[in-house]
Amino acid sequence: MTIIIALKCKDGNVIASDGRIVRLDEFRSEQKIFKISRNVLIGLAGSTGVIKRIVSALSEINISGLGGNEEVEKIENTLAKIYKYHRGIYVDNFGSIDEFNRQFYGNLLAVDRENIYMFFFDGYPEPCGKYEAIGSASGYVRTLMEGLYDESMDIERGLELAVYCIIQAMKVSRDIGEPIQLGVVEEEAKVLDLQTVEKIVKKINGREKVLHNIWNIISREPEFQEEIEKLIQSKLSQSAQGKT
Repeated sequence: MTIIIALKCKDGNVIASDGRIVRLDEFRSEQKIFKISRNVLIGLAGSTGVIKRIVSALSEINISGLGGNEEVEKIENTLAKIYKYHRGIYVDNFGSIDEFNRQFYGNLLAVDRENIYMFFFDGYPEPCGKYEAIGSASGYVRTLMEGLYDESMDIERGLELAVYCIIQAMKVSRDIGEPIQLGVVEEEAKVLDLQTVEKIVKKINGREKVLHNIWNIISREPEFQEEIEKLIQSKLSQSAQGKT
């Protein structure tokens, strides 16, 4: 159980995930975002053993990016081989192909500076648009992104939006939890360190608290709502004029 988000920004791409896994009825934390080449990051939703095998295999095939069919096919073929290998060994333990797929069949998001791809663990590739989410509460997260995503946002705002969506997903699924993990692809792919992530999380939680306080004020004293709305509209107008 996990949530992984990828989104495009004007100066690169962002990928984010929660850090919670469920093992032996216990919540634990584990890495879910990986750098597999200079220009590519992946986030995986699936069983830990399969994830480790996939990350190791993809790190060895020298992927320069996701912009060409040849590079995408490298990932597709590598995943298909791993899937076929596991299916040949374990399918009888699950009783049927359908049950094996239900237990084994995960997927991953891959990003370079300009592209987002979703791959199923059997290798099937699916090019994505401006954003995508996989895992628990992914439908909820896509709904949030539909209302909040702005294609003109830069990396900083993209990271903040991704963190906000994961925090909201935590509220609707107990299988999603901290630590949040973040990666960006600008000139080069990198996974952000824990301290950087914590600063962004703290900023978003601070905004959540402000919004909560605003709600409390206008629910008790609704006459302030009009003043707050005017202030917000003024700021939005200034922002729009600044873009032009």
